[in-house]
Amino acid sequence: MNPILLTVLLLSLPVALHAADASAPHRPAKKLIEYGWDVPYPDQVRNEIRNMEKKPFDGIVFRLKEWNHAFDPRPWDEAKLQPQFDDLAAIKWKAFTDNFLCLYAANNWKMDWFNDEQWKNIEANLRLSARAAKIARCVGLVFDPEPYGDNPWAYPGMNADRSFAEVEAQVHKRGAQFITAIQSQMPEVRLLTFFHQSLFAPLLDMPDIEKRQIELSKQHWGLLSAFWNGVLEAVAPGVRIIDGYELAYYHTAREPFFRAYHLMKQRSLALVPPELRAKHAVQFQAGMALYMDQVLALRQPPEKYLSTYLTPDERLRWFEHNVYYALATSDEYVWCYSERMHWWQDKVPDGAEVAIRSARRKIAEGQPLGFDITDFIAAGQRKMNDAAKAKE
Repeated sequence: MNPILLTVLLLSLPVALHAADASAPHRPAKKLIEYGWDVPYPDQVRNEIRNMEKKPFDGIVFRLKEWNHAFDPRPWDEAKLQPQFDDLAAIKWKAFTDNFLCLYAANNWKMDWFNDEQWKNIEANLRLSARAAKIARCVGLVFDPEPYGDNPWAYPGMNADRSFAEVEAQVHKRGAQFITAIQSQMPEVRLLTFFHQSLFAPLLDMPDIEKRQIELSKQHWGLLSAFWNGVLEAVAPGVRIIDGYELAYYHTAREPFFRAYHLMKQRSLALVPPELRAKHAVQFQAGMALYMDQVLALRQPPEKYLSTYLTPDERLRWFEHNVYYALATSDEYVWCYSERMHWWQDKVPDGAEVAIRSARRKIAEGQPLGFDITDFIAAGQRKMNDAAKAKE
């Protein structure tokens, strides 16, 4: 090649790369979402949003009054929902850009996976839920599959006369109906769930598929896997499914956050049919969870929990550590959960908000965390073990 031409090409390369970078899409910004026992209803959000938005979050999870269970087979009365729709429409969001309406999965009304009449009502109710989220200008819905009431995910349940494979196929079908109803109202919905295929981590590396299915059928949540595969099969191109990975609640080091990301994105593919894996790669996101009570010595009885054996400063550093690595290892969303505190009444442990803001700033600026928690976590665990032995 002509030396002069080569020189021109080499000199122009940084300019070309800069132009390519300028046009390339950025990865999603990391978002922190608040959820807990202080979960508000639409009227509270409407009335208190200016104060709520002073808190260090990108959005909140809130719920409708009375009508908030995904598997409720009773037909919901739209006229009775209208006052809540009016409140949702009147919310004036500013700082909170990513908000979610919550749905629960407890089977309190004897939902039957094989009852088509029930599922007509369920689909209509799901459309109303998604419509409410759309009216509120939410980015999506939260689906909490934990069975606080009757468990819809356990086999055989009310299907003792059917094989596990037969029930799985039906639950797969209902998963497709579930997401189809929601995305009919919100074609680009973000569906954040607290448990996904990663829940079954002990089964994912079993080489014998038949044995794995036998073990799955014995699981307390065994049918949930088929449900998520049904959702994935029917999901529209603009929709994103987010595994909120509730088990991140208990992390005491940075490495488990990275292992969890690999679990969600790769190991969980063992339960995803091969024909759906390309879709999974594009439309599935790994999220993370934070449990403030666990880290800040709010759980009862206190002697059972590690944070009790740490100093107040150590707890806050552990909390900042978990906020930092949850954000660092999520694709986009982290949800921050609490029970024995209340953000909207300013009943929050001293220093907690500062810890959140510090971790968020470091992530936004590409800075390291700046400290290590290994030694004091190990010392706290030794104290907890010693206390347990003393009680024996």
